[in-house]
Amino acid sequence: MDGANVTAAVYEHNETVVSWPKNATTAAGPSSTYTALEAFTIGSVLFLVIVVTIVGNVLVCIAVCLVRKLRRPCNYLLVSLAVSDLCVALLVMPMALLYLVLGKWPFGTFMCDLWVSFDVLSCTASILNLCMISVDRYYAITKPLEYGVKRTPRRMLVCVSLVWLGAACISLPPVLILGNEHSTVDGVPHCTVCQNFGYQIYATLGSFYIPLTVMITVYYKIFRAARKIVLEERRAQSHLENSHCYLEISVKNGVGPVESKIAAAAPERGQHGHRASSSASTVTTVSVCKMIPSLLFIINVVVVVANHHDLSF
Repeated sequence: MDGANVTAAVYEHNETVVSWPKNATTAAGPSSTYTALEAFTIGSVLFLVIVVTIVGNVLVCIAVCLVRKLRRPCNYLLVSLAVSDLCVALLVMPMALLYLVLGKWPFGTFMCDLWVSFDVLSCTASILNLCMISVDRYYAITKPLEYGVKRTPRRMLVCVSLVWLGAACISLPPVLILGNEHSTVDGVPHCTVCQNFGYQIYATLGSFYIPLTVMITVYYKIFRAARKIVLEERRAQSHLENSHCYLEISVKNGVGPVESKIAAAAPERGQHGHRASSSASTVTTVSVCKMIPSLLFIINVVVVVANHHDLSF
């Protein structure tokens, strides 16, 4: 037997034995297109990405669970987003790394179906969580009082359930009805998601284009609402500052309404003691008038902060 035709592995699929020749120029596997150095570099970088993804999302979940101030209904969607990304890092990315480096699918048909289902489920849930978070922020900014009352833990859990239910509706049809692709190319096994045209349109719209359109629209409306709030606050502050300056000028010139009334009432009293008392009252009244714009400004800031406390996330 010629050494060039020595078989390196045997793959059993649908009761058919498939073999491929051994390639002495590659170290990662018989069908890998990478050299040993390239495979090691790619594997190291992707492994680091996996580790960072796992650590980051675990820290998010721990922070929300342990910090009392973070255990609010508005953060339930953030935890759901972290869980979906954690599923991607634990259940999808390691097998994808091996699949990429080896150049073939070495785990069999059952694991192929399981891997593809987890891949579509986790990625779709992550995108739908982002979409639901954008809608939640929009209502929290545009209707802070009304939506703040409706944002109960039960309602937010329902939103999280809807996200995962929508992701399941997109990921399960290939496993339950259509089937994924278990193909071999030149004797090399491959694993891909269902290539049915109708399913591709359905999955692409449901897991990407529709959520993307919703997020772009909602965040544009959030930008407009936030800009409107900032302009109104600046306008109110400018108006209060102008009113404060007007009161100061009126008091200094002695033509303000307070000084006119006091000046008209002062001659009727006819005594020096009464004039001194009137002067003291004038000073006190003017001081109170100077404090009014500052008090109004403080009250206005408190109301704005109370109404828009959900603006920063």
